[in-house]
Amino acid sequence: MSSTATINASGKAVSQFDTTFYFIAQAAQIVPVCRVLPVNAADVATILNIVRETGATFAVKSGGHNSYASGTNAENGITIDLSRLKDITISDDRKSVTVGAGCRFGEIYDKLEAHGLGCVGGRISSVGVSGLIMGGGISFFSSERGLACDNVISYELVLANGQILNVSEKSHPDLFWGMRGAGITFGIVTRMELRTFNFERIWGGASVFAHENKAAVFNAFNKFVHDGSDPSTEAFMLATDAAKDGNSVYAVITSHSNPQSDTAAFDDIKSLTPLASTTQIRSLKNLCDEMDSQNEPGFRFRTSSLSVKFHLSTLEQIDAIHTDSVALLMDCDGFVPSILYQPLLGSMLPRDEIGNALGIKPEDTPLIIIAILWRWTDVQHDKMIFDVADQFVNKVEKAARAQGTFHRYQYLNYAARPQDVYRSYGEENRKRLLEIKVKYDPEDLMSTLRPGIIQLSGSPKA
Repeated sequence: MSSTATINASGKAVSQFDTTFYFIAQAAQIVPVCRVLPVNAADVATILNIVRETGATFAVKSGGHNSYASGTNAENGITIDLSRLKDITISDDRKSVTVGAGCRFGEIYDKLEAHGLGCVGGRISSVGVSGLIMGGGISFFSSERGLACDNVISYELVLANGQILNVSEKSHPDLFWGMRGAGITFGIVTRMELRTFNFERIWGGASVFAHENKAAVFNAFNKFVHDGSDPSTEAFMLATDAAKDGNSVYAVITSHSNPQSDTAAFDDIKSLTPLASTTQIRSLKNLCDEMDSQNEPGFRFRTSSLSVKFHLSTLEQIDAIHTDSVALLMDCDGFVPSILYQPLLGSMLPRDEIGNALGIKPEDTPLIIIAILWRWTDVQHDKMIFDVADQFVNKVEKAARAQGTFHRYQYLNYAARPQDVYRSYGEENRKRLLEIKVKYDPEDLMSTLRPGIIQLSGSPKA
């Protein structure tokens, strides 16, 4: 039995909250000195004051889906668990919803759908609201409405010095810009106000194709991404080689947020015969529940993120590199390798004058975010799998550079702990982020006391 104490900010023992869920096994196995469950921003400020005075290190858990272990659990430190921050309040004018940082998107969608509303958020029900949004947040609505981080109206943010800020475009415009893609580096978000819109039903699901259809699937996916004629549509692709025999199956996840209208955007994909398909008209929560059921927690896990300019031959070469990499790991217990091909389109970029910190320009698009999603069961295979994952990333970068299709951007939510994500936002944006960090955290406490996250490091003068 773990000796970890689960207490609230007042020192009282609690046991009825969602403190045990971690998506990856590596995070679940970390044992913090204590786990603290604040009920509001004032509690978080109190905790940070104690952390600052004692020099303890900490981690923050929202939904627990961080893809590397130290992101949401603190080895020999304090884990600040936000699972009690669950308030969901729809504004009187129905144009926004205020949500606690401990909410999961399935809970938010449930509440909104009862009022005929939707918001730009996660595609699996159990993902935490703040984790997804802080890193960008790709949604079923992103082609039409942008990334989740660009649909936040305001943040309640606790700085490292314990100060509580309401961050909006008007109150703190510099910090508000930085929160769009680098929010985890500036403090702890306890509440967010998200834009809402009228919404009823969505058409969507997964169509799974056999390995023999690979060329046709890639061609159809290529045509969809380059067409871009219907902003109500989304698609991404997963290749999974469960048998580790080089014969992946290809799942194309498609959605249409206005199922009452006809669209030709998916004609090429629909012309193929799938092994199975779940596409149908349904509630958003139902679609996200299905996506959740395909993301079983509790395995050991490794992700890495990189981006390429969409070019069909580059994607085909990446697929071949992935097949060769997987072949090196055939003997690893319970190893199930997947690779994600996620479009990032010009229509997903911010449409206001604020912009965001990600450093992507319209002329860069369409991009494809490439993310390996590898899971396995035996800790003895960790080093081998991590080494091959690093080799895969290096080989893909080399191949893409040779074809002139490499792009520096790394998506924070899929990145590995060692990746220098903020440098991938471009040097101008990185320096701007560092200037904001110096202004709001002059002692650099968020880096020294929260060492487990991907760091925004360096000097703005460098």
